[in-house]
Amino acid sequence: MKPTSAGLKPTSAEGSAGLKPFEALIYIGALALLSVVLLFEGRTYTSLASQQPVTAKELYALLSNPQVKVQVVDLRAYDDDHFLDTHVPGSVPLPECDPEKAPPAARERVYPYVMTVLVTDEGDTATFEKCRGRFGLARNLAGGIAAWSDANLPEDTGDYSAPKAGAGGGCL
Repeated sequence: MKPTSAGLKPTSAEGSAGLKPFEALIYIGALALLSVVLLFEGRTYTSLASQQPVTAKELYALLSNPQVKVQVVDLRAYDDDHFLDTHVPGSVPLPECDPEKAPPAARERVYPYVMTVLVTDEGDTATFEKCRGRFGLARNLAGGIAAWSDANLPEDTGDYSAPKAGAGGGCL
């Protein structure tokens, strides 16, 4: 201790030496608390976002942006009256959310942890609710493929074919 005019006072090095073990515990506790808050907020965001349907024009904007990762999963039947007749370009068929009903090439292309937009004939919420638990973040296409067609957005027809490896650009 260094003598001062008021008596003996601990220097800053001597005073902080006793706090060092507690500092680490305080930082660890703060990080743990912030991690819990972050997880809670993430779940809340996911829950709220999945309740908001995405419009056809919003989906088109998402698909047009190469910096946004989004997959479109078509839950309609894989037949001449539904998916084969018309579908959102780049969408992956997963009829009734059942991988067994999907073409073999599509089964491995459905990723559960990518932001997903689910497509039905007319934005059917019951079908959406049945399938959304399969994905981390899923949103319903408001109005379904009918709204996409009514908005005069690009459509694709025919069998599903997986994208080629190393293909660049968007699906539109």
